[in-house]
Amino acid sequence: MKVLVFPQDPNPYQELLYEEVAALGVEVSYLGRITPFGSLNLLLLPAELAVRRMGGARIVHLHWVWAFLWPRTDQFPVLRRASLAWFRLFLRCVRLLGLRLAWTAHNVLPHSPVFPDDIAARRLLAGQCDVVFCHSSWTLSGLAEIGVVPRRYALIRHAPLQRPASPAAASRPVPRPDRASGTREILFFGKIIEYKGVEDLLEAVTRLPGPSVHLTIAGQCGDAGLRARIEAIARDAGERVSLLLHHIPDADIERLMRQADVVALPFRRVTTSGSALLALGYGKPLVIPALSALAELPDGAVFRYDGTVAALASTLRSVASVDDATLARMSAAALAYSAEATWSQAASTTVAEYRKVLGQDGPAPHVAQARVP
Repeated sequence: MKVLVFPQDPNPYQELLYEEVAALGVEVSYLGRITPFGSLNLLLLPAELAVRRMGGARIVHLHWVWAFLWPRTDQFPVLRRASLAWFRLFLRCVRLLGLRLAWTAHNVLPHSPVFPDDIAARRLLAGQCDVVFCHSSWTLSGLAEIGVVPRRYALIRHAPLQRPASPAAASRPVPRPDRASGTREILFFGKIIEYKGVEDLLEAVTRLPGPSVHLTIAGQCGDAGLRARIEAIARDAGERVSLLLHHIPDADIERLMRQADVVALPFRRVTTSGSALLALGYGKPLVIPALSALAELPDGAVFRYDGTVAALASTLRSVASVDDATLARMSAAALAYSAEATWSQAASTTVAEYRKVLGQDGPAPHVAQARVP
């Protein structure tokens, strides 16, 4: 079985999933990488689909639609209509070539607008899909609320993007000599985008008395305006905040996680959070808003608040005063939940659905030497 994936994203989700998919005997390759130029690759997609189909490809697995957005759309809004037209052409080519279409709904809607009407585009996409993969039942409900009802779907738990070399050791915070005794270390980790609420987290920390907590913000921030606002609030917070506003190498992730008592993710909206699952995999309790999309995370491993800055500040005060034994119990609950989802399980379900849409319902063979090119 040959599967074409589009687009390729730096997010490690695809690498971790398709490594296991390939181990089940599926040949996986990415579309849109013919040349070094993204726009040219997008123009060549219909021809590439045809060539790959003649080479035996049977399934296209779409992950995100941002790759259909032409450059300079912000300056020329008409390009959003052109992007939608090209997206429609892509879907038509998939169908005309006899390819099957799978889509992983990582988000109910894109974080940033892509097409003139993203809800209509979601309905169009789901109507063309042979199977839609969702990470939770909430995602399925969220799609239904905007009128997106897949003909066929499969639920696949999102496994952690990275696991510590030693989960038992990683779950125990490493004391930092540069912090006052009794200070709780709070970590925000992940790519910094406005919807993730980092400004709310910083404001909440500034409302706390004294050095009861120390906050580290770690992650790349590509929005110059947001970065400036974050830096301004952090200056007002003084020594209570440390900023690492750059890409965090994999080698540094475990160090940051081990130094943290709690990971705070104050999302304003979200569908699925790889950062939350990463933190739970390190045995870190979470501070999260009471959003429906996060309701399936284990109550025993999270501090929930109502989404307001005042409630977040109150929750952080609770974190500052909670005893070590309670944090240890929450850490154990986090590790237990994380252990329930694996990439091999995700791959098995994915391949099983591939086979079903192709009319091959038998068990998939295990071929350990298969690779993702």
